[in-house]
Amino acid sequence: MYLNPKLQPNPLDIVFLTLPRLELRAPITAPAILKSSVEKHGFTSKCLDLNVDLWHQLDSKKFGHLWFDTDLTFRRLELFEKFWNEQLKTIALQWIERIKEVEPKWVGMTVFSQRSKWISIFFCELLKEKIPHISIVLGGPFTEYVGPDLLKRKVIKAYVIGEGENAIVDLLNGDTSAPGINGLPAKQIENLDDIPIPNYDDFDFSKYPTTWSDPRVRNPDQMGSEFIYITGSRGCVRKCDFCDIQSIWPKFRFRSGENIAEEMRLQNQKYGSRRFLFTDSLLNGSIKQLRDLCTTLIDFRDSGKMSPVKWQGQFIARPQRFMKENDYRLMREAGCFFVSIGVESGSEKVRMHMNKKFSNEDLDFTFQSCAKYGIEMAWLMIVGHPMETEEDFQETLQLLEKYSWINDKGLVRSVALGPTLDIVPGSPLFGRQKELGIHWDEQHNWVYKDNNRATRIERWLRLKDRCQQLNYPIVEKATEHLLKELEVYKKNGLVLKENHGKYKDNFGSVDRTS
Repeated sequence: MYLNPKLQPNPLDIVFLTLPRLELRAPITAPAILKSSVEKHGFTSKCLDLNVDLWHQLDSKKFGHLWFDTDLTFRRLELFEKFWNEQLKTIALQWIERIKEVEPKWVGMTVFSQRSKWISIFFCELLKEKIPHISIVLGGPFTEYVGPDLLKRKVIKAYVIGEGENAIVDLLNGDTSAPGINGLPAKQIENLDDIPIPNYDDFDFSKYPTTWSDPRVRNPDQMGSEFIYITGSRGCVRKCDFCDIQSIWPKFRFRSGENIAEEMRLQNQKYGSRRFLFTDSLLNGSIKQLRDLCTTLIDFRDSGKMSPVKWQGQFIARPQRFMKENDYRLMREAGCFFVSIGVESGSEKVRMHMNKKFSNEDLDFTFQSCAKYGIEMAWLMIVGHPMETEEDFQETLQLLEKYSWINDKGLVRSVALGPTLDIVPGSPLFGRQKELGIHWDEQHNWVYKDNNRATRIERWLRLKDRCQQLNYPIVEKATEHLLKELEVYKKNGLVLKENHGKYKDNFGSVDRTS
């Protein structure tokens, strides 16, 4: 195990853990922010990235597939339990010995997503068994689905819903009645500039891949991440009906552009980080913030206060009256080299149903402006919105043909094909199922009129096929399991028995930010 701690005062107040399974290209930002937050108030802390440690401990050729987005090992109990018993429990016991060495009063864990559910439960139970006196607190987006039961069973001391920067300080001060703690209503932080800059001192960047790559390959010559995640805003100005972000961050808030640029300058000087990946739902939620960020970064660079940097993030199509062509020029000059655009559909009608709120004209202006200033793009696509008809789907295929000239210039880094639209808890669609007449089939997939799972998979395969015909780079890892699902529907006589044998798994990975 490579986790070699710097000398720390014992006992520590808290150890922050990053549990598998998350991306590998850089440490997530939450533990580093929480470390800064508690140390600002005089508490001692340590961060341990168990996600990247697991990757290094396992045979990457045999187990690297676990880090693919569509791998189900961390999501399905029967698969996880087998992996836990055969591989992970032994490593988890090593982690617990490592925790014992620094003698923390508290252990904090980020339950990031559904993939964190079972490992957080199993590890919390094991940790409580081996160190009964320890206090455990859970936080992160998926905590509300794990925390209440573990608290009821007295496995954990607390769980936090919503933003944790203030709540964790309250807990360390002995206050369990503060907002967001143990089911109490959360309170959003109004001024994000008040949050201290993340402290990554406990992370060894040489253990992360230089760039996002196939996790089944661990090449010693391609280690040492230049990436640092950075957060400039929380929430979103759009209310897309398939997205649960508004249930996590009801109100959109953003840091000042100057404050973000200062963080980038300090991280650039301290860790040599030259690439910043924004975790925001969108880079251009506030156009003023974006402009201030760009002009400050340009000033820092030209005055010698920092080295040139590159940065990237998610992006929305804006009308020209809100976001001018000059804004794209500024972005490129300030180091923005890549944006992931939530296109979703080529049909303006479907996007309006989604509440995306941008027209074909807006999308054209966005594409044209990015292309003019050499900003690379990923186009994020979703097949199978409830309101999508075959005619709408044809418009998506036509969009690929219309803008193939951008791909020919090498400016489309990927077309990201999500594995058809899911209706997720916390999204507006989830709450409107009865109103819309959505129901669920025997395979636990949603159905709206003639829009069933088989129809969506068939369209997805056609979209992938068209991308390949037009030589678009594709990012996906869904083909294999979608074909297996389609076979189930064929056997039940729900679709024609067409031959889709030409579709091959291309070993990609759906990644909405790369």
